[in-house]
Amino acid sequence: MDTGGKRSVPADYEDYTEDLSFLKMLEIPLLIRILKEEASEEHPMSAALISDRLSEITGLEHSEKTVLRKLQRLVDLQNKIDDSVLEKHLQLSLGGIMIEISNREKGVKHIQNRYYFKPLLDRSDVDMVCGTITSNRYLSVKEKEYLIAREKTLCYGEKYIQDSNPFPEKPHPVQKQLSEQVLKNVNSLYDAIREKYQVDVIYGFYGADPKRYLHPALLAKNESRPYHLNPYAMIWNDGEYYLLATHRGHTNISHFRIDRIVTVQPAAAEDDAAKNRKREPLPDSLRPFVKRIHGREEFQAERYTAVYPLMAIFGEEDLCEAVVECKANAIGVVIDYFGMDLRIMPPVLDHPSNEKDINGGVQHYVSIRLPKAQYENVRGFCLLQHSIVTVVSPDRLVFDVKEGLMASVEKLPEIR
Repeated sequence: MDTGGKRSVPADYEDYTEDLSFLKMLEIPLLIRILKEEASEEHPMSAALISDRLSEITGLEHSEKTVLRKLQRLVDLQNKIDDSVLEKHLQLSLGGIMIEISNREKGVKHIQNRYYFKPLLDRSDVDMVCGTITSNRYLSVKEKEYLIAREKTLCYGEKYIQDSNPFPEKPHPVQKQLSEQVLKNVNSLYDAIREKYQVDVIYGFYGADPKRYLHPALLAKNESRPYHLNPYAMIWNDGEYYLLATHRGHTNISHFRIDRIVTVQPAAAEDDAAKNRKREPLPDSLRPFVKRIHGREEFQAERYTAVYPLMAIFGEEDLCEAVVECKANAIGVVIDYFGMDLRIMPPVLDHPSNEKDINGGVQHYVSIRLPKAQYENVRGFCLLQHSIVTVVSPDRLVFDVKEGLMASVEKLPEIR
């Protein structure tokens, strides 16, 4: 702050008192860090608040008008760049992009425009990567904590407390190779989705090497004929990471487990002028799950997994309205699979009247109507959770689940 015509500078900055312009040079990286750590789409910050925080950090006075001008110039620069190479270098240098929320968007007058910083990886991306790390079968607890802390620190500047041992124990060589391949695939697919180009994918399946039965091997399924895919989104669901894509020339969505992908390569463009083959437009079946936010399309993973919880089958042509019945305290199991878009109704089946719930009270049952669910996903859910839920309708689903359970019983060995 100014006092008697002289600037007061914290002791930590005494070496720079002869050249205070040095700290002024740090305004842009510091304001980006402030936005990265303290602002979000839900809670953007005004230039006045940012200038106050800059003053707290540096001990110098930062003009609100100067901060506002720099913020607006950053936003304008991002919006006016036509050279994709320069745009990419700018985003990589900043670590993301500046987002401005104007008064007009909120319909409120006399309020400053507000800002937040959108990293190259948004929070849903970070959550998915962290989810992949958490559910990884090949990493130790210490290694998972280390990687998750690093991931969040790099993307959002969240405080990272250094572990007393910064180098986690090494996993088994085979496990380490598989883990590294998953992260490599995620990075390659993220670039393809963001840049909207096609990829050639060799998919794999787990088999057994006759010479080494102890360890499963990921074997290439289509090495001679790679899948030509249009990648649209990646989602983390039930401990696994999936790619949502269409095969070239088709519009039906397929799900690919990313840990089962052997290699990912950008598809070569037919035209020499283009570097990669351009991705086909978003199919109509995926549009309900894509929301446009500040001019950018973002995939709504939670809405998608509520309709396709098992990631087994995708298809608009086989959606159904299903009704299942369960104990009232098991409603959460259905919500975990299908989300909150369901209806609770009185039971229609007969149940024992003397049954007690977990608190010793009368056991209540409910019917749950799933208004829009993919048939094969509901069938798979009912087979997996047959001890918890009972199918009520449609009749076709009741028949198929009963047939599936009977087939499973027949395969069980006789009890001796």
